[in-house]
Amino acid sequence: MGDPTPIEAKAHFAKLGDDLLRAEIAKEPPFKRRVVIGDCTLYEADCLELMPHLGAFDAVVTDPPYGINATKQTLGTGKKKFKRGNWDANIPRNILQVLDAGKYACIWGGNYMTQFLDATNDWLIWHKANDGLSFSECEMAWTNFGCQTRHLTHYWGGEQKRHPTQKPLDVIRWCFRHCPDDPQVIVDPFMGSGTTLLAAKLDGRKAIGIELEEEYCEVAVQRLAQNVLF
Repeated sequence: MGDPTPIEAKAHFAKLGDDLLRAEIAKEPPFKRRVVIGDCTLYEADCLELMPHLGAFDAVVTDPPYGINATKQTLGTGKKKFKRGNWDANIPRNILQVLDAGKYACIWGGNYMTQFLDATNDWLIWHKANDGLSFSECEMAWTNFGCQTRHLTHYWGGEQKRHPTQKPLDVIRWCFRHCPDDPQVIVDPFMGSGTTLLAAKLDGRKAIGIELEEEYCEVAVQRLAQNVLF
Protein backbone atom coordinates (compact mmCIF):
# COMPACT_ATOMS: atom_id res chain seq x y z
CA MET A 1 0.00 0.00 0.00
CA GLY A 2 1.48 3.36 -1.05
CA ASP A 3 1.76 6.61 0.83
CA PRO A 4 -1.52 8.53 1.28
CA THR A 5 -2.27 11.34 -1.12
CA PRO A 6 -2.34 14.91 0.30
CA ILE A 7 -6.14 14.82 0.20
CA GLU A 8 -6.22 11.50 2.08
CA ALA A 9 -3.72 12.80 4.65
CA LYS A 10 -5.74 15.98 5.18
CA ALA A 11 -8.93 13.95 5.69
CA HIS A 12 -7.12 11.65 8.11
CA PHE A 13 -5.86 14.51 10.29
CA ALA A 14 -9.23 16.29 10.14
CA LYS A 15 -10.90 13.11 11.44
CA LEU A 16 -8.20 12.77 14.09
CA GLY A 17 -8.85 16.35 15.20
CA ASP A 18 -12.60 15.69 15.34
CA ASP A 19 -12.04 12.56 17.39
CA LEU A 20 -9.82 14.45 19.84
CA LEU A 21 -12.41 17.22 20.17
CA ARG A 22 -15.19 14.71 20.85
CA ALA A 23 -13.00 12.97 23.42
CA GLU A 24 -12.27 16.30 25.12
CA ILE A 25 -15.95 17.24 25.25
CA ALA A 26 -16.82 13.79 26.60
CA LYS A 27 -14.72 14.48 29.68
CA GLU A 28 -16.25 15.79 32.87
CA PRO A 29 -16.96 19.51 32.31
CA PRO A 30 -14.06 21.53 33.81
CA PHE A 31 -15.46 23.77 36.53
CA LYS A 32 -14.65 24.39 40.18
CA ARG A 33 -18.23 24.97 41.23
CA ARG A 34 -21.74 24.93 39.77
CA VAL A 35 -24.67 26.64 41.47
CA VAL A 36 -28.26 26.40 40.23
CA ILE A 37 -30.71 29.09 41.36
CA GLY A 38 -34.10 28.75 39.72
CA ASP A 39 -33.58 28.93 35.95
CA CYS A 40 -30.06 30.33 36.31
CA THR A 41 -26.89 28.24 36.41
CA LEU A 42 -23.61 29.75 37.54
CA TYR A 43 -20.20 28.21 36.92
CA GLU A 44 -16.93 29.11 38.56
CA ALA A 45 -14.71 28.19 35.63
CA ASP A 46 -12.58 29.35 32.72
CA CYS A 47 -15.05 29.90 29.88
CA LEU A 48 -12.39 28.90 27.34
CA GLU A 49 -12.35 25.40 28.84
CA LEU A 50 -16.03 25.08 29.76
CA MET A 51 -17.91 26.46 26.76
CA PRO A 52 -17.25 23.50 24.41
CA HIS A 53 -19.20 21.36 26.89
CA LEU A 54 -22.29 23.57 27.01
CA GLY A 55 -23.64 23.62 23.46
CA ALA A 56 -25.42 26.58 21.81
CA PHE A 57 -27.79 29.19 23.22
CA ASP A 58 -30.34 31.66 21.92
CA ALA A 59 -28.09 34.63 22.62
CA VAL A 60 -24.76 35.64 24.12
CA VAL A 61 -24.92 38.83 26.18
CA THR A 62 -21.61 39.58 27.84
CA ASP A 63 -19.13 42.22 28.95
CA PRO A 64 -15.65 40.72 28.47
CA PRO A 65 -12.31 42.29 29.35
CA TYR A 66 -11.56 45.12 26.90
CA GLY A 67 -7.76 44.88 26.94
CA ILE A 68 -7.41 48.54 28.05
CA ASN A 69 -6.11 47.97 31.60
CA ALA A 70 -9.26 49.40 33.16
CA THR A 71 -8.01 48.25 36.56
CA LYS A 72 -5.25 50.86 36.36
CA GLN A 73 -7.74 53.65 35.72
CA THR A 74 -9.68 55.67 38.28
CA LEU A 75 -12.70 53.32 38.42
CA GLY A 76 -14.87 56.30 39.26
CA THR A 77 -14.78 58.94 41.95
CA GLY A 78 -16.70 57.02 44.60
CA LYS A 79 -15.28 55.32 47.68
CA LYS A 80 -16.09 51.75 46.64
CA LYS A 81 -12.94 49.63 46.42
CA PHE A 82 -12.74 46.96 43.74
CA LYS A 83 -10.32 44.12 43.22
CA ARG A 84 -7.92 45.38 40.59
CA GLY A 85 -5.61 42.59 39.40
CA ASN A 86 -4.77 42.10 35.70
CA TRP A 87 -8.09 40.79 34.39
CA ASP A 88 -8.42 43.61 31.82
CA ALA A 89 -4.88 43.39 30.44
CA ASN A 90 -5.88 41.56 27.24
CA ILE A 91 -8.84 40.86 24.99
CA PRO A 92 -9.97 37.24 25.57
CA ARG A 93 -8.34 34.94 23.05
CA ASN A 94 -11.59 32.98 22.71
CA ILE A 95 -13.79 35.89 21.62
CA LEU A 96 -14.71 34.10 18.37
CA GLN A 97 -15.66 31.00 20.37
CA VAL A 98 -17.88 33.26 22.47
CA LEU A 99 -19.67 34.48 19.33
CA ASP A 100 -20.31 30.91 18.21
CA ALA A 101 -22.10 30.08 21.47
CA GLY A 102 -25.33 31.77 20.39
CA LYS A 103 -27.38 32.62 17.32
CA TYR A 104 -27.18 36.26 18.38
CA ALA A 105 -24.51 38.11 20.31
CA CYS A 106 -24.19 41.35 22.24
CA ILE A 107 -20.59 42.12 23.19
CA TRP A 108 -20.01 45.15 25.40
CA GLY A 109 -16.71 46.83 24.60
CA GLY A 110 -16.86 45.49 21.05
CA ASN A 111 -15.41 48.79 19.85
CA TYR A 112 -12.09 47.58 21.32
CA MET A 113 -12.31 44.26 19.41
CA THR A 114 -13.01 45.28 15.83
CA GLN A 115 -10.03 43.26 14.60
CA PHE A 116 -11.97 40.13 15.59
CA LEU A 117 -15.59 41.19 14.98
CA ASP A 118 -17.40 41.69 11.68
CA ALA A 119 -18.32 45.21 10.66
CA THR A 120 -21.79 46.07 11.94
CA ASN A 121 -24.29 48.89 11.97
CA ASP A 122 -26.13 47.33 14.88
CA TRP A 123 -24.37 48.97 17.83
CA LEU A 124 -26.16 49.45 21.13
CA ILE A 125 -24.95 52.57 22.92
CA TRP A 126 -25.52 53.32 26.58
CA HIS A 127 -25.35 57.05 27.29
CA LYS A 128 -24.58 57.35 30.98
CA ALA A 129 -25.69 60.99 31.44
CA ASN A 130 -22.94 61.35 34.02
CA ASP A 131 -22.24 64.99 33.16
CA GLY A 132 -18.50 64.78 32.73
CA LEU A 133 -17.54 62.55 35.65
CA SER A 134 -14.39 60.44 35.44
CA PHE A 135 -15.94 57.58 33.46
CA SER A 136 -16.68 57.74 29.73
CA GLU A 137 -19.93 59.40 28.70
CA CYS A 138 -21.06 56.26 26.86
CA GLU A 139 -20.27 52.60 26.27
CA MET A 140 -20.80 50.58 23.10
CA ALA A 141 -21.93 47.01 22.51
CA TRP A 142 -21.29 45.19 19.24
CA THR A 143 -24.29 43.12 18.10
CA ASN A 144 -25.50 41.11 15.13
CA PHE A 145 -29.13 41.92 15.99
CA GLY A 146 -29.98 43.61 12.70
CA CYS A 147 -31.60 46.47 14.62
CA GLN A 148 -29.49 49.40 13.35
CA THR A 149 -27.64 51.49 15.93
CA ARG A 150 -29.72 52.38 18.98
CA HIS A 151 -28.95 54.31 22.15
CA LEU A 152 -30.32 54.45 25.66
CA THR A 153 -29.79 57.27 28.14
CA HIS A 154 -29.72 55.78 31.62
CA TYR A 155 -28.19 57.32 34.73
CA TRP A 156 -26.76 55.01 37.37
CA GLY A 157 -28.95 54.95 40.43
CA GLY A 158 -30.61 52.56 42.87
CA GLU A 159 -28.09 49.76 42.34
CA GLN A 160 -24.93 49.14 44.34
CA LYS A 161 -21.95 48.61 42.08
CA ARG A 162 -20.27 45.29 42.87
CA HIS A 163 -17.85 45.10 39.91
CA PRO A 164 -15.76 47.87 38.28
CA THR A 165 -17.34 47.43 34.82
CA GLN A 166 -20.81 46.39 35.98
CA LYS A 167 -23.75 47.47 33.81
CA PRO A 168 -27.14 48.56 35.19
CA LEU A 169 -29.92 45.97 35.12
CA ASP A 170 -32.12 48.19 32.95
CA VAL A 171 -29.36 48.48 30.35
CA ILE A 172 -29.01 44.69 30.06
CA ARG A 173 -32.79 44.20 29.89
CA TRP A 174 -32.83 46.82 27.12
CA CYS A 175 -30.30 44.67 25.24
CA PHE A 176 -32.57 41.65 25.56
CA ARG A 177 -35.49 43.59 24.07
CA HIS A 178 -33.48 44.49 20.97
CA CYS A 179 -32.41 40.89 20.35
CA PRO A 180 -34.48 39.17 17.62
CA ASP A 181 -36.68 36.15 18.32
CA ASP A 182 -37.19 37.02 22.02
CA PRO A 183 -34.31 34.84 23.30
CA GLN A 184 -35.28 32.55 26.15
CA VAL A 185 -31.86 31.09 27.02
CA ILE A 186 -28.97 33.52 27.53
CA VAL A 187 -25.30 32.80 28.20
CA ASP A 188 -22.78 35.21 29.72
CA PRO A 189 -19.24 33.75 29.54
CA PHE A 190 -17.78 36.70 31.51
CA MET A 191 -20.42 36.89 34.23
CA GLY A 192 -18.70 39.25 36.67
CA SER A 193 -21.19 40.14 39.41
CA GLY A 194 -24.06 38.39 37.62
CA THR A 195 -26.07 41.30 36.19
CA THR A 196 -26.93 39.47 32.96
CA LEU A 197 -28.28 36.50 34.91
CA LEU A 198 -30.27 38.68 37.29
CA ALA A 199 -31.74 40.61 34.35
CA ALA A 200 -32.71 37.30 32.72
CA LYS A 201 -34.30 36.10 35.95
CA LEU A 202 -36.36 39.28 36.26
CA ASP A 203 -37.53 38.85 32.66
CA GLY A 204 -38.47 35.17 33.13
CA ARG A 205 -35.63 33.89 30.94
CA LYS A 206 -33.12 31.12 31.56
CA ALA A 207 -29.45 32.01 31.83
CA ILE A 208 -26.01 30.47 32.25
CA GLY A 209 -23.09 32.46 33.59
CA ILE A 210 -19.38 31.66 33.77
CA GLU A 211 -16.90 33.52 35.96
CA LEU A 212 -13.24 32.78 36.61
CA GLU A 213 -12.84 34.89 39.76
CA GLU A 214 -14.18 33.19 42.90
CA GLU A 215 -14.92 36.54 44.56
CA TYR A 216 -17.24 37.74 41.78
CA CYS A 217 -18.83 34.33 41.38
CA GLU A 218 -19.83 34.53 45.04
CA VAL A 219 -21.25 38.04 44.53
CA ALA A 220 -23.35 36.75 41.63
CA VAL A 221 -24.64 33.83 43.72
CA GLN A 222 -25.65 36.23 46.50
CA ARG A 223 -27.45 38.61 44.14
CA LEU A 224 -29.46 35.84 42.49
CA ALA A 225 -30.25 34.08 45.77
CA GLN A 226 -31.54 37.24 47.41
CA ASN A 227 -33.30 38.47 44.27
CA VAL A 228 -32.96 42.12 45.21
CA LEU A 229 -31.82 45.01 43.03
CA PHE A 230 -28.39 45.71 44.47
